[in-house]
Amino acid sequence: MRHPTPSRGKRQRIVAALDVGTSKICCLIARTAPAPEWMQKNGEALQFEVLGFGHHRAEGLKAGMIAHLDSAEHCIRSAVDCAERMAGVTVEEVQVAVTCGRLKSETFSASVAVPSSAVRHDDVMRLLAGGHQYAGRDKRTVLHVLPMSYHLDDNSGISDPHGMCGERLGVDMHAVTADDVAMRNLMLCVERCHLGVGGLVAAPYASALSVVTPDEAKLGVACIDFGAGTTTLSVLAEGHFIHTDAIALGGHSITTDIARALSAPIEHAERLKTLHGSAFATASDEREIITFPSVGEMDRRSLNQITKAQLAVIIRPRVEEILDFMRRRLAASDVAAEAARHIVLTGGASQLTGLPELASNMFGRPARLGKPRSLSGFPQGEASPDFAAAIGLLLQWGRGDERLGRSGEQRFLSTGTGYFARVGDWIRDNF
Repeated sequence: MRHPTPSRGKRQRIVAALDVGTSKICCLIARTAPAPEWMQKNGEALQFEVLGFGHHRAEGLKAGMIAHLDSAEHCIRSAVDCAERMAGVTVEEVQVAVTCGRLKSETFSASVAVPSSAVRHDDVMRLLAGGHQYAGRDKRTVLHVLPMSYHLDDNSGISDPHGMCGERLGVDMHAVTADDVAMRNLMLCVERCHLGVGGLVAAPYASALSVVTPDEAKLGVACIDFGAGTTTLSVLAEGHFIHTDAIALGGHSITTDIARALSAPIEHAERLKTLHGSAFATASDEREIITFPSVGEMDRRSLNQITKAQLAVIIRPRVEEILDFMRRRLAASDVAAEAARHIVLTGGASQLTGLPELASNMFGRPARLGKPRSLSGFPQGEASPDFAAAIGLLLQWGRGDERLGRSGEQRFLSTGTGYFARVGDWIRDNF
């Protein structure tokens, strides 16, 4: 008999998601409900109704990392307080999106003898617990350890081995880790707001869950999230999260280039990028004139002028640099590069005109702009690519991908008998 996959339960629950980004901090509070049957067939047992949301301009953060504890704490408090007042509830813990800490992706395999005639739930859990221990070496915080496929003896490609017969059970796993110090500071900042950290989720994974379609995830897709301070990459294939990466460049780098080239204030450079920015210059852009003030001259009536085409010339080199970084990072992983048949762009900076066309040319594969999935109670106008990671946090929680908590890890590794008695030796021998 197949062992049931652990679920979040059918009773209603309140879930809070916190996306701590470089330019903004976003909090979503949602209520869960059982999903209709057609959604459950796609592996989604829950659906969400957004009760409240709040966002606040981020201060005290650099590339998603805590740079000033007090400033970052104030911004988190403000975003959460706004969401709580709208929802009419007080949250005690949040799911947190992670972009900092030099995210590292690693795949490895492990196998173990099956002591009984059939694979039991405890056999699978102990195998996953060993993978969690192995991934957390070298002072790294483990964000995810996700099984991609199982194999029994010489039979591979098994999605669920529970109850199957065999002598040796193996698993291929994908682990995502981050620097321990960066994670401790992030959790400290959240806990100073009197909030518990219910889970740490790699932001690239969360973003992909909210913008990638089931067919794309099955066939193979790379999701590029253009944030303000970081640009992240995630690859999904056969429905599994198989690779991630991140660089400390994003939309703010484009804004800084505009400000320096035009000697314009940062806030006006951001406005130029948002309202008039483009990755390509067209013939009509040569005739469209844009005005802006110079630094220190905002109170004067005289304004400088630039054509939209000239603005595109300033923007394009930095966009090409970021895309080229992502292209090379993707190519460095042979499996991920082969799996990624399509490109999906999301994040605040992805809304730059012409970006999908430029990405398609540089990667040599189709590219599109991905908008987050619509959730009940969330205004359509607000569900922009800026909120992809926050919405994905809720979806990831609902999927219940992390079937093994820290307490479960210790229990399965410490209470085993016989061949599991010496945990350290077992990990060295099997990973």
